[in-house]
Amino acid sequence: MNQLANQHASTVGKTIPAQILTEARRDTLWQEPELVWNYLTGVRGAIPLANEQLDVMMRLLAARQQPVRSFLDLGCGDAVLAAAILARYPQARGLLLDFSEPMLRAARQRLGERLGQLEFKQVDYADTQWAACTTGFAPFDAIVSGFSIHHQPDPRKRELYAEAFSLLSPGGWFVNIEHVASPTPWLESIHDELFVDAMYALSGREKHGKTREQVAANYHGRADKAANLLAPVEHQCEWLREIGYQDVDCYLKIFELAVFGGRRPE
Repeated sequence: MNQLANQHASTVGKTIPAQILTEARRDTLWQEPELVWNYLTGVRGAIPLANEQLDVMMRLLAARQQPVRSFLDLGCGDAVLAAAILARYPQARGLLLDFSEPMLRAARQRLGERLGQLEFKQVDYADTQWAACTTGFAPFDAIVSGFSIHHQPDPRKRELYAEAFSLLSPGGWFVNIEHVASPTPWLESIHDELFVDAMYALSGREKHGKTREQVAANYHGRADKAANLLAPVEHQCEWLREIGYQDVDCYLKIFELAVFGGRRPE
């Protein structure tokens, strides 16, 4: 599937205006190996409450009181979410999608011992035909996504949530660990300070020798910031309810980092 074929309208910055401006997509920079490497080595390990986010996801999946037999990881990155699912449900079969080949390489490396029960596909879910690749895999007991869907404009986010709903088994969960919009610039600044502190602590543990000012400058000047099209978690939960998901909620949130989702009715 051509990753650049479907050019969606997008906006730049932390606030999504009512009218979407037409411009070239900016999330394709995540296909660049250097950016992926910098994220996996300098940001991923600094995400605040990362373990708690995974714990909440797994508690929701366990609440089905049935084993997860099949799952879909949308924008799988280096397969952190898939690894957590397989640790709890070692017999599960998974379909992992990402439009970034460097991310898929990292995912395969992480899950190398389980390649026989996993399928990795380089697919761009900005293309509305992406779900065709799930033929033979769907329906899924769980669909998960981590820090990925926020690169889509709001209308496409909502479409994706509906497409995911149609691919779930009855009672199946959709769980999104996501970067969401702050309601005010002041709260946004607090989030940024939290993340800079976390990245500075990681830098110290790994003995990179960077000052906090250097870490902050890298954080605020990062190339991928323009690809963030953030939406309030309250709006996204309402979209899920309108689509038909049940038990929708924001299950964990710290400033701009949220775990939210819902399940398809039995």
